[in-house]
Amino acid sequence: MKQARSTHKYEFIYPNPPAELVNVWRYRWEFLRRNPEYRADYTSFIQRFGDWFRQRGFWYETETRRLKWSRKDEDYFLEKILPVIAKLCTKWRLGNLLPPDWEFSSDDGTLSTRDGRILYPPTSIAAELNWDFKTMQALLDRGFTGTGDSAERYVNHLKIQFDLNWPLKDLIAYAKRALGYAQENYHGELRAQCLPLPRTRRRFDQYDTYLKVWDLTEQGKTIPEIASLVFPNDLVWSAQQKVRDHLKVAKRLISGYSQEIR
Repeated sequence: MKQARSTHKYEFIYPNPPAELVNVWRYRWEFLRRNPEYRADYTSFIQRFGDWFRQRGFWYETETRRLKWSRKDEDYFLEKILPVIAKLCTKWRLGNLLPPDWEFSSDDGTLSTRDGRILYPPTSIAAELNWDFKTMQALLDRGFTGTGDSAERYVNHLKIQFDLNWPLKDLIAYAKRALGYAQENYHGELRAQCLPLPRTRRRFDQYDTYLKVWDLTEQGKTIPEIASLVFPNDLVWSAQQKVRDHLKVAKRLISGYSQEIR
């Protein structure tokens, strides 16, 4: 069957962060949301802007915001409200200003709010990654998304983003998951296009011999002559068969299959 033409797509990968790290985020939030000063700051913020949000939807309700907010609403939010949110997020080291009565459960290994939305607590994101647009733009300019647990695959190449605030063991665990997930999807992409999967790694100790046998042949040496030069300690028939086999492999690699060397 004729092989399909190779087509590849960018693929963003978001393997779940390590369970221990998720618990760090959850416990940070559980203690912070009980902090009287944080609760007072949030109450003061809602007293100031709550009516505006109740009419239009809150900034963290992405779909409602997309459907209901006008261009004028967005401009007002960015100019008048966002600086207040950013200031509070910086103060409390949060990625977002969320209601202190929000609880996050992790019974199934993920986190979710009481109404069933799958979210991580605001303690999982640094404030500057959400609200410091200069920092965020610098990250984007360098190819980062600002998410420490994301990766991007294109063909057989993978770019992984790490958050160096994570413990080393969590970084290693994430790298293993991201690499495994990306390789599985890459192999699935090859199978879907009827393309061959990568072969196992070859042993390099044979390549010099392949080249030597080939070069001697190009110099006009016969198979018996090459056998006595390259495999002097082997039986005659065995040495000559090795020469034939080595020539076959060398010819294949030279004729366009050198990419198989991995």
